[in-house]
Amino acid sequence: MSSSFRVREHVSRADDTHVRITHPDGVPMTLMATADVPIEDEAIVQAVDFARLAGTLDDLWQREQAGAIAPFWGDAPGRLERVVLTPDLHRGGGIPVGTVAACRGFVVPQAVGNDVCCGMRLVVTDITTDELAPHLDALARPLRHAFFEGGRDVPLSPRQREAILREGVGGLASTFADNADLGVWRGLRADRIASDLARSHLGGGLPARGLHAFGDWIRSSGSAHGRDAQIGSIGGGNHFVELQVVDGISDGRVAHAWGVTRGRVAIMAHSGSVGLGHLVGGHFADLAKALYPTGVPHPEHGFYALPTRGPHGALAAKYLDALANAANFAFVNRLVLAGLAVRVLGDVLGREVDAQLIYDAPHNLIWPGEDDRYLHRKGACPAPGPDGEGRFAWTGHPVIIPGSMGAASWLLAGEGNDAALCSACHGAGRSVARGAARHVDAAVWDDARARLRVVTPVDMDDPVLRRRRDIVARHDDRLKEEGPWAYKDVTPVVDTVERAGVARKVARLWPLLTIKG
Repeated sequence: MSSSFRVREHVSRADDTHVRITHPDGVPMTLMATADVPIEDEAIVQAVDFARLAGTLDDLWQREQAGAIAPFWGDAPGRLERVVLTPDLHRGGGIPVGTVAACRGFVVPQAVGNDVCCGMRLVVTDITTDELAPHLDALARPLRHAFFEGGRDVPLSPRQREAILREGVGGLASTFADNADLGVWRGLRADRIASDLARSHLGGGLPARGLHAFGDWIRSSGSAHGRDAQIGSIGGGNHFVELQVVDGISDGRVAHAWGVTRGRVAIMAHSGSVGLGHLVGGHFADLAKALYPTGVPHPEHGFYALPTRGPHGALAAKYLDALANAANFAFVNRLVLAGLAVRVLGDVLGREVDAQLIYDAPHNLIWPGEDDRYLHRKGACPAPGPDGEGRFAWTGHPVIIPGSMGAASWLLAGEGNDAALCSACHGAGRSVARGAARHVDAAVWDDARARLRVVTPVDMDDPVLRRRRDIVARHDDRLKEEGPWAYKDVTPVVDTVERAGVARKVARLWPLLTIKG
């Protein structure tokens, strides 16, 4: 975006929960934010840059109609119809995190990025905080072993791996017998996994026809009981697994219907498709760029569309199929992450732990719709409302909004707000870039370190490691990047979502222990 674009001249308040953003390309763009929610200028500039794609689409159509370029669109050009920005909006890679875009006739790999199907999984256990409190200190070592020191123990046969890539959690359920009594699968049941599909957005997976370039991953199992080194990975950045307590109920009727009880320990897992998503996102972003007509200057905004019909429609179909592979892996990845935490809790408490899935929803994905419409969500949680069908017929679908490390998270019920493209935020949203977050005041850092209970791959209680200043500095810098000071206050963010009629509060969850990769 040109430096002549003065953000504040194009931002105006429409009402107490919405901000209107005008720009030269005219694509309707609205930000959900009350006056208490900070608005980042750089994120607005990024969003407007993305909207400039609309002009590029029209330009290519005009050139095609004039015979100046080979057919690109087919019978009609793609249209960027609308953009909605959620209150956790902040600068991201490509487009801002917190962007929802309604596109017709095309998809944009960069609008999803490499963290394909990153999402949230929330499980509530039968453990009370009173039962867990005496054991919190004892959790660090077994959790570190389970997540970072080779203790995951996830056996997957080649048949299971292929089923997961093709069907997601449903594929795991149908092949569960291959390793039912081994590793992380002990204590789980195929029928429970299958019944939980109704508690997962998109049924826990997308049907995929092909396997993209993942044949090596399928074969790498080597045997029916080969252990997988990637699934069950938290990942870096803002990904986490967190033990929480349900410490407040806002809507008792809905909470009861979902099985959410005050005082119970919950597990929230935030992760995606790790290496598989990077392979899909990078590969197809490069193909979309290479597809751009020869002789036409490349757009300054740097976004490239894959037409879903016409001469290039087959390539878009391959992308969506590969996207489904990565998304299916991500759904199962979060299932394993939560399962590992449940296993450790059971081992430490010395009893079998019952854990009920509340919901699993992605927030980095493309949702195909009717009439060649594709809804892109980048860091935005689906918020479907009551639809009269299925488990959430009268409640609306669960919406999971985590706070920063050390702050509350929220469970809400979607209202199905079409003006918001049925989308809520996926978190509080960064307020400080990672590099700047490292320079937090020493007193603030010391206070946070004393309050936060965090398990990382590095055991900072090891006296040998404590003497390694280089290791301590790197460890602390990574935590500082994700500290509470790096994020917006989650309260006005969640209040915005509720006041805007996007989702209503059901329960608040408070962190007990956070696992960071």
